[in-house]
Amino acid sequence: MTLYNKIRIIFLVAFVLLSAFFASTIFLKRGHYLHENEKRYMQTALFSLKHFRQKNSSKEELKSKDENFQFFLKESNFELLEKEAIKSIKQNAHLLLDRKFFRAEIEVLKYEQALYLFIKHPKFELLLKDKEEMTFPKELLLVYLLALAFLVGLYFWLSKSLKPLKALNEKIHDVAQGDLSVSFKSDKEDEIAEVSNAFDDALRKIEALIDSRQLFLRTIMHELKTPIAKGRLLNEFLEESVQKEGYERVFERLELLIAEFSKIEQMLSSSYKLNMKRYNVQEMLDQALELMIMSDEEIESQVEVLQVRAFVLETDFELFSLALKNLIDNALKYSPEHKVRIEVYANRIEIHNAGEQFTQSLEAYAQPFNVKAKGLGLGLYIVQNIAGLLGLELVYTYDKKNIFVLCLR
Repeated sequence: MTLYNKIRIIFLVAFVLLSAFFASTIFLKRGHYLHENEKRYMQTALFSLKHFRQKNSSKEELKSKDENFQFFLKESNFELLEKEAIKSIKQNAHLLLDRKFFRAEIEVLKYEQALYLFIKHPKFELLLKDKEEMTFPKELLLVYLLALAFLVGLYFWLSKSLKPLKALNEKIHDVAQGDLSVSFKSDKEDEIAEVSNAFDDALRKIEALIDSRQLFLRTIMHELKTPIAKGRLLNEFLEESVQKEGYERVFERLELLIAEFSKIEQMLSSSYKLNMKRYNVQEMLDQALELMIMSDEEIESQVEVLQVRAFVLETDFELFSLALKNLIDNALKYSPEHKVRIEVYANRIEIHNAGEQFTQSLEAYAQPFNVKAKGLGLGLYIVQNIAGLLGLELVYTYDKKNIFVLCLR
């Protein structure tokens, strides 16, 4: 759940609680009003019953002729309604209070925001309308509206304050995609601005380190090309053909290593553009063996390839070949017999060798410059990075021999 959704839920709960408090207060106010006016209603009802029993007359005559009763109703702030109104109001009114006295029944009804006093006797029925209006508590409504306005204002203020956090999140995603030119600088003075500025400073330092590393590596590669070119030139003056061919293979291999080094540098700096197409793994395996510093006789004697089923996948030809080359090179280097077995299945390729079992996890050995490595310890590190870039998985198992599996995730 995002922070924005949590804030929305908090304010929604606050709004519900505020509205519930307001509604319950209105309900209590109405109950308090009825409790305060119950005495007036009972007095009016008892007087009306007593008056009717004494006069022992019909409602019509009493309503139109008895001035004393009409005066009492006026003083009590009640109005006697016609008999025709009793049925319609009784059917649609809401009962608020019900009392019984001897043979009479007294009810307080609410109908269309007005209160009525209904008196029912075996000999007559009376419906009196209360002329005192039950006023709505305007002060309470004002407090509710002010509190609601405060909540709404606080919500929008917090949402506006968190907008830079959302922008920061989007920029971090851009950095994760490899765009280091994103600026996080902020001229505000809150905590989010402090985090943004600190992140920007760290990003600028990382960018400077990457630039210096790229410059260093490219300078090395450039400087290596010069002696290779001079060596090739001098090699042309050699008369012995066998020696000349041997040197030529070495120089070609060095140029392949420089090109390989360039691809690794681009891949690790996230500047390499993948060329994803469908390939048969056998084609890339042949390319990986071509990149090895080995003669055809050495490959034939040291590398055994068994294709159980064709493994076709969408990948980058050069990077996948580079990963296979490093896996095969590692397997040969750490095998006491300097032999490796490669098995190709429909969904994976396995590299087998008779080396010692790993004493740590694959992740530990895939760290660059591993102290237990015979070389620089970059082979598995390169393979692990290529596998992640191509959406593959490198798995290590041991069953009387080391098995490295490169498969789809």
